Amino acid sequence: EVLSEKADKIPNPGMVEIDFDNVYFKYPNAENWALEGVSFHISNREHVAMVGRNGSGKTTCVRLLMRLYRPDSGRILLNGVDIWQYREEEYWKLMSVVFQDFQSYQMTLRENVAIGNLGVLDRDEKLKEALRLADAGELLSGQAGKGLDRSLGRLDEDGQELSRGQWQRVAMARAFVSDAEYVVLDEPTASLDPVAESRMYENFAGIFKRRGAIMISHRLASARLADRIYVLDGGRIIQSGSHEELMQKQGMYHDMYAAQSAWYQEGRICL
Repeated sequence: EVLSEKADKIPNPGMVEIDFDNVYFKYPNAENWALEGVSFHISNREHVAMVGRNGSGKTTCVRLLMRLYRPDSGRILLNGVDIWQYREEEYWKLMSVVFQDFQSYQMTLRENVAIGNLGVLDRDEKLKEALRLADAGELLSGQAGKGLDRSLGRLDEDGQELSRGQWQRVAMARAFVSDAEYVVLDEPTASLDPVAESRMYENFAGIFKRRGAIMISHRLASARLADRIYVLDGGRIIQSGSHEELMQKQGMYHDMYAAQSAWYQEGRICL
C-alpha cells in the first residue's frame, strides 16, 4: 500500500475529528448492504452513542472505523484524511476499542490490563485504579496476595479462570489505562447485570470527560450519557440528536427507550 507523505503523521493529534462520508459497505457474499450511504460527523472529544436494532449497522461502523474492513464506496476521514492513508502505528495511538467479543489472555492480571497501554506495565497504582474503576477490584485479592501478578487462565498451574463478566471488566480496565484520544466501546457491558452496568457507566462519565467516546449499546439508558445519539435502521441513519431531542420527536428512539425504561429506576444512571 502506498502512503502519501502527509499521512505519515496524523495532523493535530490532540484535536481529533471523524467523518463518515457517504459510506456503503456489504459483507462478502451478502445480498444486502450493511451500510447504505451513511454520513455523520464526530467532533473533537464528543461523546457519541450509536443505537438501533440488531443488524442495523452499528457494529459495522465500528469495524470500518477500526480498519477491519474497507468501505465499498465513500470515505472515512480522521482530521480530513482518509483513515487508510495513515500508518497503522500512528492510527492506533489515537484509538482504543473494547468489542463485545473481547479478548482474554492467559497471562498475569497486570499484563492483561497493561495491554491497553504498555507504558503503565510497572505503574501499580494506575493499574489498580483502572481495575477499581472497572468494578474489578476484587481481582486484586487471591493467589496468596499476588495481586496484579496473579495468573489468569489455565496455562499456569496456579492460574484461575474468570467468569465472562470478570473478563469483561478486565477488558474495560484496558480502556481506562489507555491514553488514546478516542475510546470505542462496542456493547462494553453486555455480560454485566443492570446494577453493575449502571456503576460502570457512572465511571465512564468521569473518565472520558477529557477524550472522545463512541458507545454502542442495546441498553438505551447508557445513551443518555452521550452528547449526540445516532439511530440506525437497515444500514442507514434515520435520527440524530441528544436524548432529550430524540424523546421529543416520538420516533424509533422514543419507542425503543420507552420499551426498555421499566428496567431502570429513575436516576439510576448518573448524568
